Order: sequence, then structure tokens, then C-alpha cells
Amino acid sequence: MSKTAKINGLIAATFTPFHEDGTVNTSIIPEYAERLKAGGVAGAFVNGSSGEGVLLSNDERKLLAEAWAPYSDENFRIIVHVGSTSVAIAKELAAHAAALPGIDAIASMAPNFFPSSEVPVIADYCQQVAGSAPQLPFYYYHLPAATGTYIKVHELLQYAGHAIPNLAGVKYTHVDFMDMHQCLQLDGGRFDVLHGHDEILINGLVLGVKGAIGTTFNFIPQVYHRLMEAYHANDLDSARSYQMKSIEIVSIMLRYVNAIVGGKAIMKLTGIDCGPCRTPLRNLDAAAFGLLEQQLSEAGFFELLANPN
Repeated sequence: MSKTAKINGLIAATFTPFHEDGTVNTSIIPEYAERLKAGGVAGAFVNGSSGEGVLLSNDERKLLAEAWAPYSDENFRIIVHVGSTSVAIAKELAAHAAALPGIDAIASMAPNFFPSSEVPVIADYCQQVAGSAPQLPFYYYHLPAATGTYIKVHELLQYAGHAIPNLAGVKYTHVDFMDMHQCLQLDGGRFDVLHGHDEILINGLVLGVKGAIGTTFNFIPQVYHRLMEAYHANDLDSARSYQMKSIEIVSIMLRYVNAIVGGKAIMKLTGIDCGPCRTPLRNLDAAAFGLLEQQLSEAGFFELLANPN
């Protein structure tokens, strides 16, 4: 798989495994990677928001990039999120990723302190980060709910498209579908637009999205494979049904603090224990964990696990 080829399929936004003492646990990554590959997932998005990336030290982020890099292959891409409030740190992490055999691309969200909604300002930040890893495709990670950077991404791509030679596209985690559509249509479809909201993937498919990055791809990728297959077969009733199953599971997950806390607990129920979350995120107590398991069971989650294909 060429590093410059557009991404088709599902990229899992991976969780960061921790030991009970709060240190990073890379020992489960081999099993984790093989689980994703067995589920037909097309890659891993490492150190993003699901991975608690902004709560990690620079050394921890490098360690995780190094741990995931060996699992890159023709059908499984490793994308490392390098964004930071400090552009100096982001540049350091980008250069580190570029030096690792196996890293296929980097991504960065905008700084989440002193946010700017001026396209030239965000373009300058992206240019500095992308320029530190010029041989790797660079994706802008659009997550305005977390960063406070509310821009029209198609304007950023248009503005920076020639100034940043390795600008590949965007991980689009927002609900401005007019802007998303403009991104997809810009320059004859030049840019890769990766859908970032699992529970409304079908909306992106309508606009022409081919790839997506998501948290629930870690444990129910088959739902999304079936959704995409049904959509492309013009079986819209089935596609909507699979999207509703996604919504049901996502809704349960979000009852338990957020997608990270709930998602890690669900991973434990699937047999891969990613350990606790890092403060200020809190962890579920035994009662909440038991209730989560019960609600997932009632939603047919474990039947899905038993039928992964």
C-alpha cells in the first residue's frame, strides 16, 4: 500500500493501554494489532483523542509510536497523531514518527489553548508540523469541539494545498456536512477526507467518503463493514439498520463518562484490557462496569462479537 494512496475502509482510533500504576503498557499491542487485522480494520490511529494523546508525555507518545510501527503492512496503516499546544513539541513528534520504519502518516489537531479560527494561522501551524516529516502524508485533524478551532476546512485545504506538499487531507470530526462536501470536491477530489463520527458514518458515505477513523471500530468493525457494503450495494434499508446498531452501541458507551472511559471498559469486556484511564478522566467502579455489561448484552453486543464477519 503506497503511503500516498487514499485510505479506504476503517482505521481504529486506538486506546492507550496502561498498567494499574499508570505507566504505559505496550505488552498488549501485539494482540491488539492482530485483533484489529483479523477484524478487517485497515489501520490504527495512534495517540489521538481516544488514545489520551494530550495526557501523555512526549516520551510516552514516542514509545507508543515505536510499539505500533512494526504492525504496518500492505493492508494496515499506522497514522500517528503528533499535535500539541506547543508547535515545538509537535514538530519533534513529527520528526520522530518520520524516522520510524512503518509509520505511514501523521496527523495533528490545532492547538487547544489560544485557539484561532483564522485559516492562515492554522495553516502556518500545519506547515511547520508537516514540514518536520516531509516524506509522510499529513492529515489535519478537525475536532473543533475539543480544540475550539472552528474553521471551514475546505478553506484551509485550498489555502495550504500548495504550501504544504505533503498535505494529504483531513480527519473530519465535525458535523458541518456542507464543508465536508466541499473538502471532498476540492481540486477534483484531490484530498483524502476521513470521516470521524462513527454514529453518522452513513452521512459521510452519501457525500462520497471512502475511509473513516473511529473509536468503536476497535470492537465492532463488522457493523461498519456491513453498513458500507449495504450502502454501496444500494441496500439503503440495511445500511440504515446497521447505522442504528452503531448508534445503539455508541449511545450506551457514552453513558459511561465519554468514549474513552466507556470505550476502554468495553475493550476489557472483549478480552483486551487496556487498563485505567489517566487523570483527569475517571474510571468506572464495579457497579457501573456491571451495568455497562448488562446494557451491552441487552443490545446484542456479545452476539456481534461472536459473529465477527
